Amino acid sequence: MKKSDQLKKTYDEIKAKINDLQEAGETKKAYDMLPELKNAEKAYKVQLEMEKADLADFLPKAAPVLKNAVEDKVMRNRIFNKLVLGAPLNEQEQEFYMADSTPVKRVDDAAGTPGQVGATPSKGGYLVPEEQMAQLREYRKAYTSLKTLAHVQTANSTSGSMPTLGDEAGLLTNFEEITTIKQSDFDFGQLKYEIKDYGDIIPVSNQLLQDADISIVSIIGQRFARKAVNTENSEILALLGGLESKALTDYKSLMKALNVDLDPAYYAGARIVTNQDGFQWMSELEDSQKRPLLVPDVAAQDTYRFRGKEIFVLSNNTMATTSNKIPFYIGSIGDYVAFFQRLGVEIAVSQDFLFDKYATALRCVERFGVVADDKDAVKAYNAAVTSA
Repeated sequence: MKKSDQLKKTYDEIKAKINDLQEAGETKKAYDMLPELKNAEKAYKVQLEMEKADLADFLPKAAPVLKNAVEDKVMRNRIFNKLVLGAPLNEQEQEFYMADSTPVKRVDDAAGTPGQVGATPSKGGYLVPEEQMAQLREYRKAYTSLKTLAHVQTANSTSGSMPTLGDEAGLLTNFEEITTIKQSDFDFGQLKYEIKDYGDIIPVSNQLLQDADISIVSIIGQRFARKAVNTENSEILALLGGLESKALTDYKSLMKALNVDLDPAYYAGARIVTNQDGFQWMSELEDSQKRPLLVPDVAAQDTYRFRGKEIFVLSNNTMATTSNKIPFYIGSIGDYVAFFQRLGVEIAVSQDFLFDKYATALRCVERFGVVADDKDAVKAYNAAVTSA
């Protein structure tokens, strides 16, 4: 085992101890271990850099490769812009496009699918190249996304089904050596999904698009990323909204929700999802000695926990408080929500749609579907709004 692996193991063990202390309510002891955690992290990073330096002595110089990578990125971006805008490629660009191992790709769906017809150039769009998808993912990080908690899978078709295990409370079979193991009955469930299209029309000045080296993704990025996260959150919350809700009255009922209502199989991955009102309600919870029960995570800045479980806070605009009832979802979102996504992001263009405004309309589309998988993994609750 490399020394860096040993140091990483030490770091993970310290972090696990801190989490255990937090879950046990030993916040002071957890905080006292923070310097030890930071020192372990520094030691790991230093060793990692030393090993990289040693390895570099046996590798060819990377400068020319980096230069080519940058040039390829610029060329791929320019080709993507021209293809989306319907501009012809010059000889150099055409040669690069034919030889590129990761070329810009046109959406290739069956003709007749609304808005996704690859056989009709005026309707079909192009998939955002991986370099620019990375930029879109960075934009998304600025927003609170429930998708990060879900079980995300890639779908190869617009609809289909996936085998799922479901509940299994059986026991292993005791058997003697060199005898047949008794077979038990087990039926795989089928989780059916359907991919839907979600898009936005974004107007862009024609003068701005005249520069072949602009980044279309940087122009539409923040607006599309925010709307995409809002849409995904809305669909996931609609799925969770079908759960029957129980009342939370105080910290004891909240503890019971975790300790009793939720099956222990989901406890390790459980989180508490609520809105700003819910976060305020939890921040006012105190034990019998008037000590606040909501504590900061000493190992992760701006994260709060209750009995060791992370609090995932959404905006009141995203997850509304209705009829003075604050919504809570407690459990493993990853076991409950199966998030199927397909193809990434597609961009198509129309220069006629905004003809009277001398602007170009960019249509941005992502495709996904959400399905409830293990319906016992999450429980719904509500708490009354406290008066000021």
